[in-house]
Amino acid sequence: MENKNIDTTELQEMKEQIAILKKKLENETIVNETTIRRIMNEKARKLRGMGRGKTIASFISLPFLIFCTIMLGCSLPFIIITTAYLSFAMIYTYITHRDMNSIDLMTDDLVVVSEKVAKLKKRYSTWFFYGIPFFIAWAAWFFYEMNNSPEVSEHLHPAIIGGITGGIIGGIFGIKRYRTIQRISSDILLQIDDLKQQ
Repeated sequence: MENKNIDTTELQEMKEQIAILKKKLENETIVNETTIRRIMNEKARKLRGMGRGKTIASFISLPFLIFCTIMLGCSLPFIIITTAYLSFAMIYTYITHRDMNSIDLMTDDLVVVSEKVAKLKKRYSTWFFYGIPFFIAWAAWFFYEMNNSPEVSEHLHPAIIGGITGGIIGGIFGIKRYRTIQRISSDILLQIDDLKQQ
């Protein structure tokens, strides 16, 4: 009888210890999830900032570039195509980042967030895939325009050097930005997958 009471008491103590352990584990999981969501939220904030910066820079540079192409004596079709391309790039960037402005990784459903981040990543890949060939064609056309422009012909050599230098710097900056956005997006998606598996 005494052994039975000891066994029951020990069993009760073990149950209480298991309950305490479970509660600790649940609290730790909540803390881990909150920490991971906070880290993802910071990364999403960085993506939003990059999108806003790029949109604002495009908006500010558009009139300046139109003015420059007119002053350089470029043809009307070249000015129209350049304006259309830059306007499209600005609108595409805004649309690409628009979904990111409406998410809060601290509270939103991870499936919805995952879809939005994956869409942003895919849109950047699409832009990169089509944007590079278009930019190369545009640059070739630009040098053709410079070669045939009476305003530039006497200063063609410096204009070509300036154009190539600007193209290389812009290309390096663009590729770096693209890789940063892809990396941050991939990090967020991986962390969401980890949270889903917990």
